Amino acid sequence: VVVSGLFEGNTYEFRVFAENIAGISEPSLTSDPIKATRAITKPGPPGNPKLKDWSKSYADICWTKPTRDGGSPILGYFIEVQKSGSAQWDRINKDLIKICAYRVPGLIEGMEYRIRIRATNKVGDSEPREVPETILAKDILVPPEVVVDVSCRDSVTVRAGQIISLITRVKGRPDPEITWTKDARALSREKRLEMNNNYPVCELIISDAIRSDYGKYETKSPVLAVDPIEKPGEPIDFHISEVGKTFCFLKWKKPDNDGGSRNIAYHIEKKPKEAEEWERLHKGAIKETYFMADRCIENQIYQFRVQTKNEGGESNWVTTGEVLVKEQLVLPEVKIKLDGTLVVRAGDSIAVEAIVKGKPQPDVKWTKDETTEEIKKGPRLQLETGADFSKLLITGARRTDSGKYVVTASNSAGTSSAKCTINVKARSLHSKDNISN
Repeated sequence: VVVSGLFEGNTYEFRVFAENIAGISEPSLTSDPIKATRAITKPGPPGNPKLKDWSKSYADICWTKPTRDGGSPILGYFIEVQKSGSAQWDRINKDLIKICAYRVPGLIEGMEYRIRIRATNKVGDSEPREVPETILAKDILVPPEVVVDVSCRDSVTVRAGQIISLITRVKGRPDPEITWTKDARALSREKRLEMNNNYPVCELIISDAIRSDYGKYETKSPVLAVDPIEKPGEPIDFHISEVGKTFCFLKWKKPDNDGGSRNIAYHIEKKPKEAEEWERLHKGAIKETYFMADRCIENQIYQFRVQTKNEGGESNWVTTGEVLVKEQLVLPEVKIKLDGTLVVRAGDSIAVEAIVKGKPQPDVKWTKDETTEEIKKGPRLQLETGADFSKLLITGARRTDSGKYVVTASNSAGTSSAKCTINVKARSLHSKDNISN
């Protein structure tokens, strides 16, 4: 017997009665409690299988999760491979694949293969979903190409005793053989020289640079020349351009002396008045000549400092004076871009714009005549307020729109307002809009 009308998640008990023409029997013993759950089935097949890459010995494939999990979480995936000329499908992986990507190993060069994927849950395996194309196990041939890393393009300048690091990115299939030369002579590993080929990145490292290391280094095309550099000069005109409730905005100019390197950057640090240690405000180095020092504590006194850096070292620090971090209060200022009374005809559009200033940014509201009720947006009325402006737009003007309009700006420093008068006149019977042929 199929019992319908149950609610998923509820627990039920069942009993049975017998019936004949004489009546109904006593009930049977009650069944064990059973919880109504959704029936669990095998999952649907994986979706959208694709061949991403291949060579003579492997194939990289990917796919998406099944649209149906059968009512039970997907535990993983199996990969099956069929060689050309064979009807047999062989399972490749012993352990379940937990992600939707896999490198199929062990291909034989020159052999064609078909690949398919199955999903599995606790009930069993799904129907297979096959990669659309047949895979021919062979290498993809791509001519070698060398791209010099931007950090050492054209030329690199270092100080004597430092480490020279020349980095290139090498493209090509299969992986090319890499040879480094200096002034057209091949280099080999020695005490100060190391070559790391971790495709696609290939690096030549020279320790304890000396003057004789100067020259042109090549892989396939010229890479760079090496020459010493000096520390850069200090940043110029370092100052605090703006202070807020929890931030200071810092600005400066590039140093006059870059130390012979165009690759300069900066370090920024801060120190509360009572602290002894300076705190770095960023990771790595920054390239810009400005910085937002946020996460300051309101009503705390701070100092900030900046230094320049390049491959030759760091400059001396340049430090600001002490500054109290707090909200800068500026009384709101409102000015309407309108001279005198604005006169419009009924049916025209009315546009009034006000310039709004103040710190913190003021709240703005519009009212009409002597009422304090704020004007709200409607079918004919639009309001737009930005960082330094507020606009009122009325379409299809009516005589009742005439009156005195007031825009009020308020912040913690105070309140300011401006007024304008709008006069909506009825259209003349002899206006162009009312003349017909």
